Amino acid sequence: MFEHRLHLKRKKEHNDHGKQELNFFQSLVNKLSGNKFRCNVCGSTFNHFKKKKAQSHIHYRCPRCRSDESLRSLWFYLSNEIIGKKNKKIFLVFGKNKLLVKKLKDFGITPKIVGTDYITPFGNKKTKILTGNIYDVIILSHVLQFVDDDQLVYSELKRLLRPGGIALIQTATNPEMDRTYENIKTSEDIDRLKEHYEPGYLRIYGANFSKHLTKAGFDVEVVDYAGQLGPHARRYYQVGRSERELIFICKKNINK
Repeated sequence: MFEHRLHLKRKKEHNDHGKQELNFFQSLVNKLSGNKFRCNVCGSTFNHFKKKKAQSHIHYRCPRCRSDESLRSLWFYLSNEIIGKKNKKIFLVFGKNKLLVKKLKDFGITPKIVGTDYITPFGNKKTKILTGNIYDVIILSHVLQFVDDDQLVYSELKRLLRPGGIALIQTATNPEMDRTYENIKTSEDIDRLKEHYEPGYLRIYGANFSKHLTKAGFDVEVVDYAGQLGPHARRYYQVGRSERELIFICKKNINK
């Protein structure tokens, strides 16, 4: 009896905490409501996006769906250039991006989802290897800078993609650096990288990132889709102004 009452008490506390979070979030949405800005992911309009400071720069998150600039830029590209197109039906998403997965499902696409641990312990007997040569589109949005072995990721992407399939990659880049900055460990490293760094990054790619992808066997196109929208739309949708929003389109070369 005592254990049952304790269970009910904890359940009530959990529900109350959930209601408090929901009420706070709803009050924030109401406070920011307006029509100066629009989120292209959830379709809501606001007077302000929610600012979230990260290291030495600021992210602008949607107060309703919590999408950031990278996701909004990626979703513009996916919805305008990929979804509904011929031979773009079988998707694979790396990382825990629940909002992206939900949006894909809204359009009748149920992607295969794998965490970054699929790559980290790759080769472990307990790791279930995915079937290769079947995926039309693979999405890696801000995953590469966190994995130990990015070369292993490139190899696995090539194996998983069907001939002519594409991988869409967003990652931390700084085109002002000639080469990739690896092994970020010290405060001196972090200070040198400034606004390009966020906690947990193992590397920040330089201007040679496209060459690395080409060397790995992909035909590479770099797209600033947010920039293509023009300054007015870029501000209205808050799709970013930095290298974080660049999309590296990596097509599996049939002849390589």
